[in-house]
Amino acid sequence: MKVTRFLLSALFLAAMATTASAQGAVSLNWDNCTGPINKQIAPGQTNNGLFASVLGHNQPHQAYQVFVLLGSGNAGAIRDAWRFDAPGCQGSTAIAINHLGKACPSFQGALASIQIKDYSFDALTGKARAVLANTYPAGNNTQIDPAVRYFLASFVFDHSFSVVGPSDPGQTCGGLEVAVCAHLTRTSWLSPSGVETPWAYGQEYVTANDPNNSSGCPGATPAVSKTWGEVKAQYKR
Repeated sequence: MKVTRFLLSALFLAAMATTASAQGAVSLNWDNCTGPINKQIAPGQTNNGLFASVLGHNQPHQAYQVFVLLGSGNAGAIRDAWRFDAPGCQGSTAIAINHLGKACPSFQGALASIQIKDYSFDALTGKARAVLANTYPAGNNTQIDPAVRYFLASFVFDHSFSVVGPSDPGQTCGGLEVAVCAHLTRTSWLSPSGVETPWAYGQEYVTANDPNNSSGCPGATPAVSKTWGEVKAQYKR
């Protein structure tokens, strides 16, 4: 797995130039490629998926990446109900990160690919970060119809053990009622010639249990600029 992660990061590091504008725009929705912006999630509810998709893309490609930051704004750190990191209350087995989907055609097509998939929690900021990076070195020159919305990633949360109120250690994960903002903070694609290009955003954020956007999304989860060297260092473990 270390080799796979290193190769994928190295592929993005090989980009010698970037362009100022993106081809297409990425949107974030609940449940499918064009689903709701806010979702009311009840205790014990399974299959709660964040879907990232792109519309308007018209260029051949060989890799892409999607970063989503989750936070609760002025309410402080995300609660145990959203701790799907390995040492968190939910644990990493209760989240599925997918690079293929049926909600809309997959951006990578039917090509073989390798991925980085990660969900981590930063105790200093109280926020969680979901990541999918996907590469298919043969390149894809067929999934480039700008009229088609393509699936990039889904992050599917199983809240079987989530509850309102405090956690019961080893039994339940509390704080599901606290509003959560999920915000696209970095998305880009890699051309066959090795040029990394950032995508624009369509629907930049969604909320959970926050119909009035009390979390101040997307301001609750400001983007932090990182170079691919810093990203590579995180995954070289």
